[in-house]
Amino acid sequence: MTKRRAAVLCAVAAIGAVAWYACAGVSATASGVAISTCRASQWCTVTASSDVTQTASQLAIGNVSAGTPLAITQVDTGQRQVGGQVLRGSLVGTCVWSQYQRDWSGPKGSASADCEPGLDTIEYVAQNGTAIWTLCYPRCFGGMPLRFDRRCGTHGRTFCYSHDCEEYANFYPWRPKAHPDDAIRSTHGHVLDVRYLARYANVNNGHPYYMVRDTGVFHGTGNWVFISGDACRLRVGPQGTYHSEPSHQ
Repeated sequence: MTKRRAAVLCAVAAIGAVAWYACAGVSATASGVAISTCRASQWCTVTASSDVTQTASQLAIGNVSAGTPLAITQVDTGQRQVGGQVLRGSLVGTCVWSQYQRDWSGPKGSASADCEPGLDTIEYVAQNGTAIWTLCYPRCFGGMPLRFDRRCGTHGRTFCYSHDCEEYANFYPWRPKAHPDDAIRSTHGHVLDVRYLARYANVNNGHPYYMVRDTGVFHGTGNWVFISGDACRLRVGPQGTYHSEPSHQ
């Protein structure tokens, strides 16, 4: 852990009304950590990192549904993010960072947790953590307008753009048995900002999956999602570091 991160990570203890303590790099574990709850309208995006850097800029790793509690074991005051253990839902037991502070309630209550969010990009991203795309016109993460399928509405085809482009809230990119989960919607002509290629392919069919941001979807309703590169006929731009770093807020 770097000196910078040690200076901003703080344990969160639940004592009475709950207090946030500055504690120079100490993690809260076992029991008595505070709980924050996802209060977005539908989904809160969670990340692998609280840092904003060119190579590990808050890599989104999935979503938790509204009402999901997070047992807070770390606080990054610099990025104003909390990290800890998911207590319910598809990602239960996973160690994550919140992405947007406004999506989470103030900490209260207490729970047991033994979890320290990591920063290892390689754990989530393919090609030794370097398969991150940027510098694609017109957006810094890479715009991918989908092509209209003229066969839409015929022979049972319900997808008008590509042949099977569905968006999923979760994919478990850190697991060898990665697979799409929590289907959200079909994509209809939305521009998708490509963030990264998941380290593992879909265990069911070997298809590569990408984390993308759907620009046609409002914040809090699942705008950071996973899609199949094959099903969506994805064509990404040049691989590399970000042209501009995204804000955590």
